[in-house]
Amino acid sequence: MTGKGPAGSAPEAGSAASAPHAAAEALVALVKRRVESRYRRILFVHQELAKLDAAAAKAKRNGPGAEFFAAGGQNAPRSFEDFVFSQIDFSLYKKIEAAEFLLLFDQGLEDFDEPFFTKAFKMDREKVRALIAGSYLRAGPFYVCKSAGPLLLSIMRTLHSSLEFAPLLSGDDLSSGEQLRAAAGALNGMVIRHGDGRETRLFTPDAADRAKTTTNAEAAETRRGPPLLCGAFYPLGKAYTITLI
Repeated sequence: MTGKGPAGSAPEAGSAASAPHAAAEALVALVKRRVESRYRRILFVHQELAKLDAAAAKAKRNGPGAEFFAAGGQNAPRSFEDFVFSQIDFSLYKKIEAAEFLLLFDQGLEDFDEPFFTKAFKMDREKVRALIAGSYLRAGPFYVCKSAGPLLLSIMRTLHSSLEFAPLLSGDDLSSGEQLRAAAGALNGMVIRHGDGRETRLFTPDAADRAKTTTNAEAAETRRGPPLLCGAFYPLGKAYTITLI
């Protein structure tokens, strides 16, 4: 046998060269999806805070909870926590657009590390995934909740509004710290446009940038070393910069 027949054909130069390119494209697609899911959560939190500010201003005047604000929180018939809770719209989780559901509550579970699930829900990521999957049915362009119990609603709300993100890329995605640093450098300067027209810019931080990040940069350095990549998000037009890697 010469090794040149069909059974022993050498790989074509084009296919060998295309493998790194395909891997790079897959990595960029993964990064874009994860940045998008983070942006959706950050935007949601900012929208909720804006609504809460508006509701609090109204309550101070004449709305529900006005007596709490009038009493300055002292001996009021309802607590501020009750007021905040009353503003949560749990109906959001009864019917969710399919793309949103998959982005945030299926693939988007990767946005959080395992300790987050253990701490928040006393169960691991896959049990949370199974609980959510078993609670919803696909109905055309939506996922519809079959039964919205308190546990499910609490999980959905927490996943929707938590900003305790895992690193954008980790050892599960890249095999070495060297590859991780190389990926961060390659992503420097990338701009990702979101559906609402806002853009998120990825950048490798210098010391001044690290001091400006919204997340606790010092704690992040203690856990994982200095930030390799940050993201400047602009929910509602307001700058919100976090460490991504």
